Amino acid sequence: MKKLIFGFKNAIAGIVFCIKTCRNFRIHMVFAAYVLYFSGFYEPDTATFAALILTISLVLVLEAVNCALEQVCNALTTKYNLMIKHAKDAAAGAVLISAVFAVIVGIRVFYDPTVLAQIYNYFISVPIRAAVLIITLALSIIFIFYKDLFKSGKQKN
Repeated sequence: MKKLIFGFKNAIAGIVFCIKTCRNFRIHMVFAAYVLYFSGFYEPDTATFAALILTISLVLVLEAVNCALEQVCNALTTKYNLMIKHAKDAAAGAVLISAVFAVIVGIRVFYDPTVLAQIYNYFISVPIRAAVLIITLALSIIFIFYKDLFKSGKQKN
């Protein structure tokens, strides 16, 4: 039982590490949060919601693997190495492919002019809703770029 708990503790530490050190991971988390929030306006069926969750999971998992690979490669050498470059590029490419397909899934699921108009009216009809949305967007930007905003001179991902 201790090994199981230790394993979960390490996994959570890995997720926290990705959040703290990988700006792209934070970007994907923010987009995931907004996708899940706005999906409520569409009342997706179980299969559609499962597709959204799987798509979000795929992007986040690949971004975490990319972050891990970058850490391993950076630990191996600080010198330029063409094979390491190719490994990092391939991992980043995998994330890009999953993100592009996530956008395609998002367009397929969320492009409905009627619902988009309802969302617009939902926020415009009650100014506090629009204000809260703007505040969450500002907080999201701070969350995404917090290392860039508060710590200069550090390596940026």
